[in-house]
Amino acid sequence: MRDLTPDPSGLIRRRDAIAAGVVDDWSLAAATRDGDLDRLYRGVYAPSMSDSGHADLDHRYRSRVRAAVSMGEPGKVVSHHSAAALHRMPTLGRTDDLHFTVNRRSGGRRQQRAFVLHATPWESDEVTIVDGIAVTSMARTAVDVARSGTFVQAVTVLDGALRRGVAHQQLLSVSDRGRRRVGSPVARRALAMADCRSESVGESLSRALMRGFTDVPVPDLQVDHVIGSDGRVARVDFAWGGILVGEFDGRTKYGREGDSADDVWREKVREDALRDLGLVMIRWTWDDLMHPERFRALLLRGLRRAGLV
Repeated sequence: MRDLTPDPSGLIRRRDAIAAGVVDDWSLAAATRDGDLDRLYRGVYAPSMSDSGHADLDHRYRSRVRAAVSMGEPGKVVSHHSAAALHRMPTLGRTDDLHFTVNRRSGGRRQQRAFVLHATPWESDEVTIVDGIAVTSMARTAVDVARSGTFVQAVTVLDGALRRGVAHQQLLSVSDRGRRRVGSPVARRALAMADCRSESVGESLSRALMRGFTDVPVPDLQVDHVIGSDGRVARVDFAWGGILVGEFDGRTKYGREGDSADDVWREKVREDALRDLGLVMIRWTWDDLMHPERFRALLLRGLRRAGLV
């Protein structure tokens, strides 16, 4: 398929390639079957990309969104998880569905053959342009995603929006405009505890799970401790009562290789310095968060060691 040249966005459209006499349907099908081309959407292809890593999966999903936009009708904007992908906003969980919204007051959510179409009104400040594509704003996107998932997913995306600089009041305003839509109570609950100080999806998920543990106190976030005579500061993710500190370790989230020996040594020195201050330390991973009762037990053991329960 050497004669197939993607356009500047990296896409190959069937109609253009056939009109130019470069290929026919048989050769497109053969190239896809042989792994030379990746079929992203009806009539839209791209040079094959590896799906061996998380970053590649994200890239492929964004390419599918752009492919759908390139073949779509005017009047729709990219929304929900698809808009979050183009904004590169953090979300919990992965979806293969492509999402679009039309500016209508009725119609709800409809599963089309190739995408999900949401019929809900938007205000002018709720739509923006990302890489030349009409997309719901970060505030509208975060609230839409929050309304369409679980409480922990809502906390994750709203925390992420705040970290990206979206004002809490913007999120409140968008939420209030759609307060009668499905999922609004979940979004409002999550918005009440959304906090830009959660620095990652894992930290947001940790906080959301803690909220469901009635026997675990609410922690402080991003607390600094001076750990050296030279004034060095160690910032911990979570802290309770000035005695217990907790850290989420997300290094194994996507199966990456472990840290270097120097990284491991620096982390050990940092943790030893925190313990020298009389602090009790606990640490958890993605695997702990995937088993909430195990995570709860880990937190309670730490709280008991610190004399806080």
